[in-house]
Amino acid sequence: MTRNRRHPFGVLLNEMTAVGDEFAHLFGRLSGQPGQPEAATFPLNVWQDENAIYVEGDLPGVDRATLEVTVTEGDKLAIHAQRPAPEKVEGVTWLRRERASGRFSRVLALPFPVDSEKVEATYTNGVLKVTLPKIAAVKPRTIPVKVSE
Repeated sequence: MTRNRRHPFGVLLNEMTAVGDEFAHLFGRLSGQPGQPEAATFPLNVWQDENAIYVEGDLPGVDRATLEVTVTEGDKLAIHAQRPAPEKVEGVTWLRRERASGRFSRVLALPFPVDSEKVEATYTNGVLKVTLPKIAAVKPRTIPVKVSE
């Protein structure tokens, strides 16, 4: 019987990444640095089915040419992007400045290896969608049971 086992350190790494993102968000907001009041990060949705892992990230205002999607070691997804700073306008006072600018990234530990040669990424209306096909060894397989006489 073959079972899909999640790598225990993958779960731990994902949790540590989430905590790190929260700290970066908190300290970026508290620092009050002009031009970058919040940590430069972006939200992700991640889910899977029997064939692939899917990742969606909100990246409004990011030029497609600055997006970089990389799979390393077969089980790590890195997304790097850059959003330009708002144009400086003389004589204005910012009332709220929440949209982060500059270079930022996210790195996710995937629960199992994926086929990096078949990964696909699309970017439409500010949403990055990445499809990471599972390798054959981790896909569920139904074994036919033969009747013996």
